[in-house]
Amino acid sequence: MQAPVLVLKDSLKRESGSKVHHGNIQASKAVADIIRTTLGPRSMLKMLLDASGGIVVTNDGNAILRELDLAHPAAKA
Repeated sequence: MQAPVLVLKDSLKRESGSKVHHGNIQASKAVADIIRTTLGPRSMLKMLLDASGGIVVTNDGNAILRELDLAHPAAKA
């Protein structure tokens, strides 16, 4: 089986180390903080603006994750 070929931009650079590790943790914590308040018996509703400009009120974590525009790779996963 062949390894997949990745075509990346020239301006893209790979980083590694503890700085990236801490950045991944911070991004994951930010998403968890958004979802945390929608869980449990005392869950709160979230008011979201969807892509078309409409207002959505929900406490469904999946609906909230769909509406988030995440740029961080660890937060998307």
